[in-house]
Amino acid sequence: MYNDLKPELIYYAENTLLEGPHWDDENNLLYFVSITDNMIYCLNDETKEIHSYPTSGPVGAAVLDKKGKILSAEKSGIYSIDLETKERTFLTQPSKNERLRYNDGKLDPRGRFLIGTMGYEEIIDGAASLFVIEGEEYKELLTGLTLSNGLDWSKNGRTFYHIDTPTRKIKQYDYDLDTAEVSNEQTVIEIKDGGVPDGMCVDVDGKIWVAEYGGKKVCKWNPATGDKILEIPMPVSNITSCCLGGINKNYLYVTTAKEDGEPLSGGLFRVEIR
Repeated sequence: MYNDLKPELIYYAENTLLEGPHWDDENNLLYFVSITDNMIYCLNDETKEIHSYPTSGPVGAAVLDKKGKILSAEKSGIYSIDLETKERTFLTQPSKNERLRYNDGKLDPRGRFLIGTMGYEEIIDGAASLFVIEGEEYKELLTGLTLSNGLDWSKNGRTFYHIDTPTRKIKQYDYDLDTAEVSNEQTVIEIKDGGVPDGMCVDVDGKIWVAEYGGKKVCKWNPATGDKILEIPMPVSNITSCCLGGINKNYLYVTTAKEDGEPLSGGLFRVEIR
């Protein structure tokens, strides 16, 4: 289906687990993390120049805050990193369970950092949470999760989507932009076959792109109907996340994880989608 959408490998360094692609609109740069290599990368896709920012441990997500600094979710806590000097400032540590690490995270439309957790060395049913962080303050937004993963918002910011991977479901919530509270939980998409849902993003038309770990594809869904619109076959099995980028938001950037016997696995791909 839609085989004209061809993935192109744009970065490969034998990483084990690339995750969390994040497009910087202001500077046209792509940020992504290598979780087990304790590293944040920043790629200029035009020049192919890449900068790296070491972390103090496994890093689940890295985003740019409203001040133009990196917010990095590392096992030891949430840090602010200066882009020029790489100076690191510890902010807070919402997760008190040493058996967990941070996973996927994004800024909400008001600039708060939402970040989830998961088991570090093994999956722990019901132990994970989704936190909302503002400066040094934080609160739990969702609890009783197992593997907090993909998240994003509708264009107006009032609808929030979230994935708890083992459920194979994308859930929708009403999102209060003033208080960062969620309500009215609904399942809008259920992935019944193939891989499990990992990272995701919402496009300008309100459709949801979901990376399928173990499924060898990225799929586009309509959250209003729960129907799959298209799928993009990938050359590797473990698709971890995706984001829209490029000056005209015409590329889908896709991160992947290593799989034995798959030479390109663990690479970063892009797909021209329009």
